[in-house]
Amino acid sequence: MDYCAFSSLHTVDRPMDYPVAFSSLAVKTWKDFRHDVAILGSYFEKQDTKRWLLNTDNSYEFSCALQALLLTGKEPLLCANTTEGVLRHFKEEGAGCITGKGLAGSISISMILANSKLDTGFPIDTGSFFSRFTSLNSTEARLTLYTSGSTGSPKAFPKRLKELEIECLELWRIWKDIVSARKVYSTVNHHHIYGLLFSILLPLQAGLPFSDSILQYPESLEALGDPAPVLVCSPAFLKRVAEVSVSPGLFSSGLTVFSSGGVLPLETAQAVKNSLGCAPLEIYGSTETGGIAWRKSVEEELWKPFDRHNITIAENGQIRVRSPYITDPDGFLCGDLGRLCSDGRFALEGRVDSIVKIEEKRISLTEVEKRLGESPYVAQSCVIPLTGKRQYLGAAIVLSPAGNAFFRDATKREMNEWFREHLSAFLESTVIPKKWRFVGSLPRNSEDKLLRAEIEALFRKNRGVHVNSVLQSDSAVVVGLTVSADSLFFDGHFPEFPILPAVAQCDIALRLADEYFSTGLVMRGIPRVKFKQPIPPDVQLRLELKVKEEGKKVSFSYSDEFGKIQYSEGVFILGRGDDEL
Repeated sequence: MDYCAFSSLHTVDRPMDYPVAFSSLAVKTWKDFRHDVAILGSYFEKQDTKRWLLNTDNSYEFSCALQALLLTGKEPLLCANTTEGVLRHFKEEGAGCITGKGLAGSISISMILANSKLDTGFPIDTGSFFSRFTSLNSTEARLTLYTSGSTGSPKAFPKRLKELEIECLELWRIWKDIVSARKVYSTVNHHHIYGLLFSILLPLQAGLPFSDSILQYPESLEALGDPAPVLVCSPAFLKRVAEVSVSPGLFSSGLTVFSSGGVLPLETAQAVKNSLGCAPLEIYGSTETGGIAWRKSVEEELWKPFDRHNITIAENGQIRVRSPYITDPDGFLCGDLGRLCSDGRFALEGRVDSIVKIEEKRISLTEVEKRLGESPYVAQSCVIPLTGKRQYLGAAIVLSPAGNAFFRDATKREMNEWFREHLSAFLESTVIPKKWRFVGSLPRNSEDKLLRAEIEALFRKNRGVHVNSVLQSDSAVVVGLTVSADSLFFDGHFPEFPILPAVAQCDIALRLADEYFSTGLVMRGIPRVKFKQPIPPDVQLRLELKVKEEGKKVSFSYSDEFGKIQYSEGVFILGRGDDEL
């Protein structure tokens, strides 16, 4: 099948029975595609709205609506988030909403296509429709992508269709020999640039049939029945692939695996190669720049820039990219640090925001994470700067299976001390993390980027109070918890024999009472309280809370996890903040 730019796709003469997209139930042909684009285009022609939020998980519907919008001079807005607040924002901005879910306040793509069969006002003669659009100016045609990045705050990135076409042509030039005449299966969201390029635009332009749905689970690979697929993956999906086993010879004719959205750990890339018989091709890039470089990490650490890119390193070590589809003559300054080699390839050296000062000493957060990763007990880690009385580091760690086994009977304090000792062989004591969190997984968005705001919240939440279990009824709750040694509650109480202050015990009980009983009230008095035994850090506590008098009174008692050692007990009187004493 001949390659054709997206802006000329509506004029190309392809066999009407040629497959465009497929599912387990049906195949959508070139005839179907042209017909459905014409139906949707006819709808958009009748609308005065210029900008349209386009969101559907169905890749085929998405492709039809994307071409219909661009042909009729509309601007597609691509955003993966369709929560009520986001939809309301776009509507307040005057945008229309067309989705595949029939969300409140949006137009359903499938409904338009279904209704067209009953409405004679829609065109049946697709040739007549397309004849009105003999040309689509790719320089003027625009779409806007929205990305949440690592902060969770959406940001708009306008793109000209021409820029996306240039990039797709470069991808085709490099990899046409390994993707031609194959089917494309995607595990990534096509509302982001990587998914848009690799699982929508490139297949359409190159005539590669693609699955109309996203692969959700590695186990789905067994059901493909395709010996030579093209897989468009995220690092998160490939990490799961590395954990499952597939039938030997499943991809007997060989497959192609792409990965983007984050750097793929070398051990994951090697495991994928061992499991699937193919080493992943990694793409490094961003929404702002598109693809910048690529590599096979199982063969080399260095990244090879795409030919149209010129890579330089700024004075502070940041990677600067210049290319034909970056309009700023100064190029784009990436948030990544890099080291450029004489042959033009480069290595990633962490993020610019990964260099911080702790006690006037410069330290790379990436370096600390690397040292943690050298332990067999760490699967993943994220180190972030925190601010209290002074700036210090916090480390969130996902233990490996070996780590879970090793620390099975250890207290959190013992785990903290083990990792401090591990890092002391490489780092000065002043830059070793002061706070530690051990979690099942690190929070990431749909692009597999770390959500640093949520990671920071791990260190703020409950100020070192970790709830391990909850048993609740209408008027009582029993909470299993620990207060970690690095909690600020222990500061100054006392260095040689830390104990949980009485005021901290009351504060924790009051906060948890409000969380589980939703009183919305403040403490107005403590008529009775008794502290019997000191509470050291990292012990398993049993906190029993009972609410009485319609939420106006709460009793609390602290004991050990078996209820044998009584630490303290008391009663709170609650009221509104403006109640008189």
